[in-house]
Amino acid sequence: MADANEYGKALLMLAAEDGTAEKVLGDLADVKCAVDANPKYTDLADTPALPSSVRVGLINDAFSGIDKNVLNLLKILCEKKEFYKIPAIADSYESLYDESVGRLRVTVVTAVPLSEKQSGALSKKLEKKTGKTIILKNIIDPSVLGGVKIRYEGVQLDGTLRANLLSLEKSLADLKL
Repeated sequence: MADANEYGKALLMLAAEDGTAEKVLGDLADVKCAVDANPKYTDLADTPALPSSVRVGLINDAFSGIDKNVLNLLKILCEKKEFYKIPAIADSYESLYDESVGRLRVTVVTAVPLSEKQSGALSKKLEKKTGKTIILKNIIDPSVLGGVKIRYEGVQLDGTLRANLLSLEKSLADLKL
């Protein structure tokens, strides 16, 4: 039984050979959205109650307009009753694709939306630091109060007001008089 990362790698290799890596990225994102929006579809695709040919036929009908490699992967997953792996495979593929083209997805958490100027400045700074093209995703969280929290590749930089206040509180608590 292959894991999501192995499927993602294999799909990226096939797509790179065909010159369709970016199209596959979009098609996988669309399939993931469809599966996330209709969780019962995964149950149907993985159920042993229906013959494999019927389940594969449903996949063929539902996703006939997508890249052939993605469609074949969906059929294989359906036959193996592993259709539930689609979201993880899509995430893995996106990560591997981004790495192959030198792109880095960064999540920025702020109390209010970043302006275009702020986003641009932050992107430039992160591009200089990482050497990769940055794709920023700004998440608004009013509990942040002020400052910014940045997450990418397992790194979290917390420059929020809350983090600074907690650090100050700890310093004061550790102070020996």
